[in-house]
Amino acid sequence: MTNNTQKQSIHWQELDILRGLAALLMIVNHVGYKTLATNQTDSGLAGTILFISSFAPVLFFFVTGLGYGIQSSQKKKASHWYVILNKVFILIFADLLMHWSEGRWLGLDFLGFIGLSSLVMEFIRRSKSPITYCIAGLASVSLMRYLVGPIIHRLGYDQQAWGVLGWVFGTSAIPGISYPLSPWMAYPFAGYLLGVAAMRYRNIIETRRLQVVSGLLIIAGLPGVVGLILAQRGASFFRWGTVSLGFYVVSFTVILIGLAIVLAICGTSKLRPYQEALSLRGIASLAVVPIHYFLIHLIVISGGVGVDLFKYSLIAIAVLFASFFLSHSVEHLSQIIRQVKKQRIIWFGLVVSFILAAIMTLVTRESTFLAILPRTFGQIILCLLFVVRLPM
Repeated sequence: MTNNTQKQSIHWQELDILRGLAALLMIVNHVGYKTLATNQTDSGLAGTILFISSFAPVLFFFVTGLGYGIQSSQKKKASHWYVILNKVFILIFADLLMHWSEGRWLGLDFLGFIGLSSLVMEFIRRSKSPITYCIAGLASVSLMRYLVGPIIHRLGYDQQAWGVLGWVFGTSAIPGISYPLSPWMAYPFAGYLLGVAAMRYRNIIETRRLQVVSGLLIIAGLPGVVGLILAQRGASFFRWGTVSLGFYVVSFTVILIGLAIVLAICGTSKLRPYQEALSLRGIASLAVVPIHYFLIHLIVISGGVGVDLFKYSLIAIAVLFASFFLSHSVEHLSQIIRQVKKQRIIWFGLVVSFILAAIMTLVTRESTFLAILPRTFGQIILCLLFVVRLPM
């Protein structure tokens, strides 16, 4: 193999399908909590579906680290910092639009946390010992949340320093912040480590895919068994505000099973239609967030609430198809924009459009119905800004 061949970027379709699987879980979960009758969300088949789908952010954050691990092993030239910071700011502004539409000025939700974790992973990727830092980071956030955190919580220290310690240790819920540093940062760290391993053993994965899938499922049973033991001892499994130990342990079972499913799907050309349908590349995987929120909002204002399991299933399928189709459309539009020669004009046009959307979101934030229109438009504009070259 020549040096030129070694330097070529290798595209992993498994990464796109894992993003798609995460988006599928996210949509199923959000549709369920917005449309199902209250008495069905905590038990039975519907309750089980909502619990399993609540692991969607786990997969999303894991994929963030997985992508960085794969990139680092390809020896790709690192981008300039202003390009990295531009992407981080885009994600943060997309997150802020969500908060502004709901009457809050500041907060940290899904897209904002991806931006924050991407910045951390970029520092680690450029370091001399990224694997060591990821192992140390994974251990640190786990210990901070489940060993040190409970101690400082009992002493009341996590309420000091404007709640910053509560966010770092993840021991107390903070309004407007859905994802504290501990333990959510563990998933990008774990993803990075597996991304490096995937590149190092790519030939084994390709030639012995069935054995790898079987191995992942066997290993997935270990945290699964621990989760069952915790359940028998009365442990809780929640992730809102703070993340319980039970949820954290079982989340690694979900990650490993998700990887096994994706490798199995990509193992045969006969499943090509399903591979294409479930794949979400970079821009599409971001666009699916505001798009599915907008579609769910339309269903809610149309009266599609308090439904039974059957009607919920139909609604979820419809939202899934529409969300994936529209997200792919945004991806296609981004490819067209990328080929436009006058990138400076495109950049200024998109920035002006975003500013107008942000102003409209702030002006109409008292009305959820009116605010979600400019919010969604502004977030789509930000997705397109990812591919436009900065006017430097």
